[in-house]
Amino acid sequence: MHLVSFLRRSSHFCAWIIALAIYTQPANKISAQEPLLRPNDRIAILGGTLVERMQSSGAIEAEIQSRRPDWKLTFRNLGWSGDDVHGLARKVFDNPEAGFARMLRDIETANPTVVLVAYGFAEASDGPVAVDRFETGLNRLLDELAKQQRRVILLSPFAMPGILSPGYDQSMSRCQQIVASAGKSRKIPVIITNWVPQADELTEDQLHPNTQGFASLAKPLADQLVGGKSVSSTSESLRDRIASKNQLFFHRYRPQNETYLFLFRKHEQGNNASEIPEFDPLITAADQQIWAAAAGQ
Repeated sequence: MHLVSFLRRSSHFCAWIIALAIYTQPANKISAQEPLLRPNDRIAILGGTLVERMQSSGAIEAEIQSRRPDWKLTFRNLGWSGDDVHGLARKVFDNPEAGFARMLRDIETANPTVVLVAYGFAEASDGPVAVDRFETGLNRLLDELAKQQRRVILLSPFAMPGILSPGYDQSMSRCQQIVASAGKSRKIPVIITNWVPQADELTEDQLHPNTQGFASLAKPLADQLVGGKSVSSTSESLRDRIASKNQLFFHRYRPQNETYLFLFRKHEQGNNASEIPEFDPLITAADQQIWAAAAGQ
């Protein structure tokens, strides 16, 4: 066995041992933790590919809503595939600074009481240079969120088996340390899932969770976000309602033809931009349907 392969397998085995130790703790020790969310919270989930893929699954929100249907929680997914803490993927046709500004506008559109920040995944896979920039970028983002007086929860990144970038395990460890340090210095809660996916919980390339993987990830996230008891399984109807609501919000904050509505071709169809807020009552109605479906689980 090659040395690199051995080290990678060893690191995943150690992570599995840590996860096993955590999940075999007495139940009263876990349940004693104060939930990070509160009734009527409006949560924006901010991140890259992992977060964007949560939209179509619906499993994570379904788990949370099923545990606390009376809390009337609303979730707005701000995931953008390939994005990092600097908002690089959001720049579209502009410069990197425009991407960060776009990220802040997206948060304003979601108008959350809480921002769940899930960065560090892309940075770890992009190598040491990206990791070196991660700490500065994360603190910059947290400074902006502090100015907006929004509560923040940090999600510590976790490794995906299919990523074979040189030094990936070390880069991931550094990103995890950066997130932990930012949380400690700013007194921001950090969610550490210790989630180690099984082979059947991953896409074929093992780069992302599949539907089953998101369902598995939902439980440790819900434990810390809202506590309560996990339902045996969430209904397909509830997950479908959540996915439909997420699609409505996607079109609200990220319309497919935004080049014509807001950017350099807005002189052609910019008058139609006034119709975008018409998604808002549809999304609000979808939230109410989700609460009702969750209560009937």
